[in-house]
Amino acid sequence: MTGVLSGFFIVWALIATGWATGKSGVLGDPGHARFVLNRATFFIASPCLVLLSLLEADVTALLGSPIVVASVAGLATGLLVFLALHLASRRSAADVAVTAISSSVANGANMGFPIAAYVLGSPAHALPVILFQQAVYTPIYQFVLHSVTSSSRPSVRSIGRGVVTNPTIIAAVVGIGLVALGVHVPALLLEPLHSLADLAIPGMLLAFGLSLIGSRPLAKDDGNRALVGIATACKLVLMPLIALGLGLALGLAGHELFAVVVMAALPTAQNVFVAASRFGASEELARDTVLVTTIGTVVTLMALSALLG
Repeated sequence: MTGVLSGFFIVWALIATGWATGKSGVLGDPGHARFVLNRATFFIASPCLVLLSLLEADVTALLGSPIVVASVAGLATGLLVFLALHLASRRSAADVAVTAISSSVANGANMGFPIAAYVLGSPAHALPVILFQQAVYTPIYQFVLHSVTSSSRPSVRSIGRGVVTNPTIIAAVVGIGLVALGVHVPALLLEPLHSLADLAIPGMLLAFGLSLIGSRPLAKDDGNRALVGIATACKLVLMPLIALGLGLALGLAGHELFAVVVMAALPTAQNVFVAASRFGASEELARDTVLVTTIGTVVTLMALSALLG
């Protein structure tokens, strides 16, 4: 419990710093500052962090049961929510799709790395979630969003290009390849990567703090409160329960079980809002779910810490 509280104190202190910095105008326009920070962490810092985490972690353990739990829990939650809303509600296809995606896509990078580092003791615990979502789930839900908002279908080539040019995937392939080949990288060559990787977690949290400026979540006129509630409950309760059941079925226990369940309880990824904006599909619904789950995950993780930590 203390570890969770300590970890979240650091996380929210950095988010608050980002918000205060944006309000002060020190970095100029908050929207532009957030854009720069997001691009810097996505294209430079995060790939370095992924590569170093793989070089320093037990890759076999990470790509075993943890990635199975991350994959099945995410896909199962999304599918269950999609089917339930499709059969029981009269909301638009875009609303149903965004609710299902918001229920099942975890914020593995912006919140996963910090929580894994400060709560679980190593950022490597976030890698299974990140690799599954970047390589598999993101192309799937982008295809779904494109399908419900357009009469055309995205090409297989464009989907594949998005995966193979993703800097996180490139860094993961390089890291796994080096480990598999038993290549020892001199410490001197890794030092610049360590310096860049140190930017990733603070940069992500500062950018998220900047994104909170001017937001008006759960506006009554949007009519999305019920769907935000469903997405939040499924993301913070249903998905961790599925991960817990899978973890037990796969023989995980102790810290390993705690880690996969904590990663399943991460808040909804900001990438969902980015994708919803890109395809013009229920943007306010995605934005509000990201914010509410980011706040609510504190309660979920404290409960998990009391039960499993």
